[in-house]
Amino acid sequence: MLKKELRKILLSLSFVFVVAVSYAQYVVTGGSGSPMKASQSSGDSAERLEVYLVYGMDNVTISYTSSSSSHQWYRYKTKRLEAEKVASTQNGTTSTIRNVEEGYGYFVEEGAVSRYVWIVDYSKYTLNISNLHVSDNSDPCSGLVLAGTGTIQPIYYYWPNTGTRRELPRQFDVIYNTLEYNSDKKEYTSKQETAVIEGNLFGKSIPAPWCDTEICVKGDYFARHFGKEVTLCIDEYQAAAVDAHIDTLLIEQEAPNMNTTKSGYCAPATVQFSAIANTPTAALFNWKIYRQGEEDNPVVRFTGEEVDYTFNQSGTFIIKLEVSDQSTTCSTEDEVQIDISESYLMIPNTFSPGTTPGINDEFRVAYKSLVKFKAWIFNRWGLQMYYWTDPAQGWDGKKGGKYVQPGVYFYVIEAEGSDGIKYKEKGDINILRPKTIQDENENIQE
Repeated sequence: MLKKELRKILLSLSFVFVVAVSYAQYVVTGGSGSPMKASQSSGDSAERLEVYLVYGMDNVTISYTSSSSSHQWYRYKTKRLEAEKVASTQNGTTSTIRNVEEGYGYFVEEGAVSRYVWIVDYSKYTLNISNLHVSDNSDPCSGLVLAGTGTIQPIYYYWPNTGTRRELPRQFDVIYNTLEYNSDKKEYTSKQETAVIEGNLFGKSIPAPWCDTEICVKGDYFARHFGKEVTLCIDEYQAAAVDAHIDTLLIEQEAPNMNTTKSGYCAPATVQFSAIANTPTAALFNWKIYRQGEEDNPVVRFTGEEVDYTFNQSGTFIIKLEVSDQSTTCSTEDEVQIDISESYLMIPNTFSPGTTPGINDEFRVAYKSLVKFKAWIFNRWGLQMYYWTDPAQGWDGKKGGKYVQPGVYFYVIEAEGSDGIKYKEKGDINILRPKTIQDENENIQE
């Protein structure tokens, strides 16, 4: 019974302590405008530090409210162990100190949790810079570093228990235009970019823009809070960074008798290669086509934003694009791979012209990657019925506009593949068709 009551008392005391700690708080007033809580930091679980900015020290006060009606105030310059007492006025559970000085940490010693307030007079740290420009130490291809005349004074505060000096980082907005690549639409669009620099404005880089642009700096965030924000601009920065992508278009009418079950394009394959880049910054375009593993021995070189090339040989080819700005300060590369399949030729042995339109009604070879082709059809007496040179085409079973008689005919085919294989094929072809079909007009009438 006694243990149970003791547990209740301990829980009650813990609850009172938590409420008291959460209730305790500092309020900073005074200066021009409203004070700004710029940072709230934690050390161990028993230490809290809030950094407040005020603009000018006129009538700056700090109040502290807790469950206690008696507070003792202290302040420290670098660490808590060097703290000195500060006079305050008590009004119930709230005490207030006046004649506050910037560059000090203030606190009330109460309970197990120590809470501190550091005061900064921001009017002593306002920006005083001019002649904003891009530093010569920048890399125009990847990142720009800003520079200017004047200094940006760091804002420091001290951690109470250790005396460690810490910097309160400023934040600046750097606003400029650039381009953004849309991979779905395969185009670049304008975009306004806002890069946030925290800390030293002149010590960190921003991504290099892909177009000529004005570059403006706004800040810092503390100045914005007090209505003192500064805006500085570089009127026109000449971009040099480039970006590029390759777009491919196969200029080929795929025939129904082309064998598409094999991998790769069919030779001869004419492919259009287009450079999609951040023009006009991207100004010089160089193409190189080579067999995979043979970059030092290119098949061909081109210049210009767009090129067409016909692949007549089988194999794997790499198409590499190098793009640079007009001064060749910056460059970038992109590449694609094109596979040209090995050749293939298969010859049918029957067809039925004029009977089932669109279904086996022409004599056509099945093929892949043939760069040369000739074909002849003869009757049994050696009379030439038809001749053609495009493997995508075929014989419709006619001579002189009329269907020939059904029966056996003979073909001779000579071809060469993209892989160098030469074909010389001879054989017979059977025409299966009712003898009642005499010519095209009669077939249509039926």
